[in-house]
Amino acid sequence: MKKITRIFAAGLIMTIFFSGCTLFKTPEARLPKKLGVRIFNITPERAAMKVEGIYYNPNSFGFTFKSGDLDLMLDTFYLGHVHLDTIIRVPAHALFTIPVVLQPDFNKLGQTGINLNDSVCISFKGTMKGSVGWFSRTIEIKYEGRHYLDLQMN
Repeated sequence: MKKITRIFAAGLIMTIFFSGCTLFKTPEARLPKKLGVRIFNITPERAAMKVEGIYYNPNSFGFTFKSGDLDLMLDTFYLGHVHLDTIIRVPAHALFTIPVVLQPDFNKLGQTGINLNDSVCISFKGTMKGSVGWFSRTIEIKYEGRHYLDLQMN
């Protein structure tokens, strides 16, 4: 009898976790209006930028962020693709931060005429993989918003 109860409980958990987005809500981007962007050198010839993505877990349960893949845009300029492989434990109803590091072509960015002193449109779309216990799920994420950039050179 205990084995049947365990199987039923596991099936119920799987059904809840894998059912539509109504039960597992997608984390919400909570990027500040003034977004800190750190520019640094990976090598003497190659620069990179780092942004701390702030998100909110609207679910009543915690999960583990396992990985993500994003394509980022700054206005109409494609900044690049990022693979995130940081593992982060996220509590229920909590803010969490995901570090995003990418190596855009700064020469081409400089030729676009985008005014980085004014607000710019930042957008991204991609996927993130999260898990609760043994159960994993990949969900689509996307964001678009206007932000001022606080550029910091290191």
